[in-house]
Amino acid sequence: MERLVTLYNIASPSGKEKTMLRYLKAELKRMGISCRQDQQGNLYAVKGRAKTYPCVVAHVDEVHRHRTGTYGAHVVADAMVIGYDHRHKRVTGIGADDKNGIWICLKCLEDFKVMKCVFFVQEENGCIGSRGADMAFFSDCRFVLQCDRWGNSDFITRIHGTELCTRDFVGCADPTKYGYKPAEGATTDVYVLKRRGLPVSCANISCGYYEPHTDREYTILEDLHKCYRFVRHIVIAHKTVSIHSPEAEQYPFPGYYELFGPAGYSEKDYIRLSKEYRSEFTKTSKTSHKNKL
Repeated sequence: MERLVTLYNIASPSGKEKTMLRYLKAELKRMGISCRQDQQGNLYAVKGRAKTYPCVVAHVDEVHRHRTGTYGAHVVADAMVIGYDHRHKRVTGIGADDKNGIWICLKCLEDFKVMKCVFFVQEENGCIGSRGADMAFFSDCRFVLQCDRWGNSDFITRIHGTELCTRDFVGCADPTKYGYKPAEGATTDVYVLKRRGLPVSCANISCGYYEPHTDREYTILEDLHKCYRFVRHIVIAHKTVSIHSPEAEQYPFPGYYELFGPAGYSEKDYIRLSKEYRSEFTKTSKTSHKNKL
């Protein structure tokens, strides 16, 4: 867990991710993995040479506005990790959203001979990094996975009415075998990539953090390891390209950040509001159609 605690102890507020990016570059260099950085600040890593690659992504920023050294991550009973602000003597967030995803990316790069990873900047500011990402990087990817979901059981296959992957991809992933279930989620980088035309299946996966965007944020280590086992299974099981074209959104509804802002976190309210909007949108569409007749 040394690397995980190190990641938690690096402050990486949105727009100020340089310290985290320096750490990642050093880790990639240590592993002998080539990488490049675009004008947005996104970091692209490629390990091995192959016709097609599995791809796992994460975002490097967090909503917390700490400075490195003003707080510390602490492992409790070898089971969970919390943050503690020693100056103000109170618990504080650790940026597990999405440092857990970063940890999984680095594990994948270590454990597999062939792998692509992207570390996006400013996801918490409205997915600025992925909105400007180099889409050509994904042209030889089999699929794209992101581990940026709270809890331990969601396999996000649909966001804002947009399907992220094929049924065959879900079937091959076999989420129920690993304690996951298909679910609908809120905006994150894979959704932006899909809206920008990502031609392969993608998904977002619960990775063991809880109460994100609050000072009560914490990680359950077993749930993080559970996520990695699931990701590892998908990488091993899915050796072909899962072609999937994005569909037009059926219900034009404001994104999560437009409703709550980067610091807010009310996903339950977002899901509720989006469902209500869809219901009203459907009723309005039917009424409009009848009037035309």
